[in-house]
Amino acid sequence: MNFKNIPLVSVFMITYNHENFICQALEGILMQQVNFEYEIVLGEDCSTDNTRRLILEYAQKYPNKFKLILHDKNVGAMANEEMVMNSCIGKYIAMCEGDDYWTDPMKLQKQVDFLEMNEEYAGCAHQSIVINDKNDRSHLFRSNVKEVITTIDLINHRLFHTASFFFRKKIIEDMCFYNVVNSSDRLIFFLVSFSGPIHYSFEPMCVYRKNENGMSSVITIEELEKDFKMIPWLVNVNHKFPKYKYKSFLHKVTIDYAHDVTLKKLIYHLSMHFFYSFSSFPKNLRQMPSIVRIFIRKIKIIFTQ
Repeated sequence: MNFKNIPLVSVFMITYNHENFICQALEGILMQQVNFEYEIVLGEDCSTDNTRRLILEYAQKYPNKFKLILHDKNVGAMANEEMVMNSCIGKYIAMCEGDDYWTDPMKLQKQVDFLEMNEEYAGCAHQSIVINDKNDRSHLFRSNVKEVITTIDLINHRLFHTASFFFRKKIIEDMCFYNVVNSSDRLIFFLVSFSGPIHYSFEPMCVYRKNENGMSSVITIEELEKDFKMIPWLVNVNHKFPKYKYKSFLHKVTIDYAHDVTLKKLIYHLSMHFFYSFSSFPKNLRQMPSIVRIFIRKIKIIFTQ
């Protein structure tokens, strides 16, 4: 890869067994209409399908766009992400995983223009369309999102999808955090928000594809519990981080999304969620109906296995 100038934007992409999706993901990046240089930093984690062959075909066709990281053996998502992120050299980083794709050819230009003109903002994101591969149904990722997002807004749930996120690379330089968590993208969102607000655009410019190969479809409770390690790490970076409120959220998410939760784990995490939720009393009482629904759903799953 030979650039006349250092790329302004590095597009961060990881992929594994995305044979059916990777071409659309790459086309969404390559169609971008921009007035600056950008690179595609792509980590391919030794897929067992034709993902690598397809990537190599694109890299051969567009040799000045790609920086490939091709692993000889499967290293896992976190190690792959770390190597890709460390290889990004742009002033800005745009994120897009191999099973998602961008739909607006002006996406990168719009996000660059905004951050170049608004130095007080640390990053920006936008609305996404969610498509379920099982039934082809689609919906917006999130409604009622504020235009200016701060750290406290990110505590309870994801306001935007990873494929929409764009931020200043200097914020995460020299931070070794990939051995800390399972959800590194969520941790990156927090780190960026520590440096300044995140601007949100209501315009949908990407697609989040929910498919059976996605990480969220097969995640275990052991993997989700790793995210508790991020709390002391975040507090060390920002002493004002609302750790108890975030602990409450993580306990809820752990049993809600894990496909292998046991009765013992269910009771433990729900109890801890309830205990830490009083850090936001009386607002925490509004969550009780959703907690009851999660409990009933998980109990049914446990006793029918």
